[in-house]
Order: sequence, then structure tokens, then C-alpha cells
Amino acid sequence: MTSTERRPITRQRSGWEDVTAGRLTEELLPWPARWHRRRVSDGILLACAADEPRIGWHLSISFRDHRGRHSRYPTWDEIADARDTLLPADLTFVMFLPRAGEYLAVHDTTFHLHQHDQQREDG
Repeated sequence: MTSTERRPITRQRSGWEDVTAGRLTEELLPWPARWHRRRVSDGILLACAADEPRIGWHLSISFRDHRGRHSRYPTWDEIADARDTLLPADLTFVMFLPRAGEYLAVHDTTFHLHQHDQQREDG
């Protein structure tokens, strides 16, 4: 294993399942999106990956326990695996942490990854 490979602390046995069919994706989002679900030992992860016009790729990932409650955050390994599996490998993604008082949380246990605009840094 090279030093550039990710070494997760926890490995999931289940894969991501595309559950886009039957979702109200077109009514919820004005751009194409794919919804995925992954069963984990204590519940279900739900992720939405979309390539947003003029913004780029975006991933939302959340967790629900077996009772349907948002009872914990997705772990780092779960987030990293969703990024590696559901988003383009040749792009860099970031998780923004805004200034205090500027947080917007529609769902308390959802994290968002956004495509990093490297041109901004280079230009």
C-alpha cells in the first residue's frame, strides 16, 4: 500500500445502492441528481450526488438509525467512501465550515461536500 491510498479504520461490507428511481428528484432539484443508500450495522446512510450547473459537483450524506432517527453523524470513513464511490475521482472536494453564526442546517446530521474550484487558487 502506498502512502497515497486511504486506509479506513472501519470497512463497510455493504455497497452503495442506487435508489434514484421513485424519488421526487426532478421536483426537488432543478438539475440531475442520483440518490444512493448504504446499509450499515446501526442504520442507513443516504447520499445524494449532483453536478450542479455553474457550481460543480455536490454530495450530501446523512445517517438514520433503524428507527428512522437522525441519531449520529456519518463517520469520516463513511463520508470518504461515499466521496470515492459516488463522485468523480479526478476532482477535489471540500467541506465548508462557515463562520460562527452562519451555519445553515436543514438536517442536523447531514454533511455536504463541494467540488473545490482550484482555478480560483491558481488564477
